Amino acid sequence: MKPCDKKALRKAVRQAFPGEAERARQSESICCHVLAWEGYRAAKVIGGYMPMRHEADITAVLQDALNSGKILVLPRCGKPPQMTFHRVECLADLTAGAYGLMEPGGDAPVILPGEIDLLLVPLEAVDSRGVRLGKGGGYYDCLLRQGKISTLGVAMAHQIVDELPEDEWDQPLQAVATAQGVVSFDMERNV
Repeated sequence: MKPCDKKALRKAVRQAFPGEAERARQSESICCHVLAWEGYRAAKVIGGYMPMRHEADITAVLQDALNSGKILVLPRCGKPPQMTFHRVECLADLTAGAYGLMEPGGDAPVILPGEIDLLLVPLEAVDSRGVRLGKGGGYYDCLLRQGKISTLGVAMAHQIVDELPEDEWDQPLQAVATAQGVVSFDMERNV
């Protein structure tokens, strides 16, 4: 596999998925680390996402945000790379949207990216520099180019790789939550 072949990298990472039992085990640890992390505790507006089956399940973090009085916002995806964030009052109110993802309904208030204190970011893979491999639609890279947003990627063990190819439009993460803890990256890259 050529290092610059992002499509092949996505496929390889998905094939390495450890199964549902391991996903549940790692997800529980990841959520505990996020909930204990000062960056999460200090944030008043949390941007999240509803996890796909091959991603760590962060539902416990989303529910904690709602239960603890934080403002929770989730994305609604349009034609790539259009994505807007909307306030959510209850996870049970989400509806199936683009790509079968659960997202806020049409009447949910829009929250601008600059109003988000901490954005939890899904990924296919992440490397030791904070370079993120997404699904290829450019949704998050486009959003993160709009301004400085504090980002926390969420990764299971098989999604952590030594080095990913980086294109000029890729927006690195500031930190990543894993089953072992939260790791911060060199902030100079993320300014």
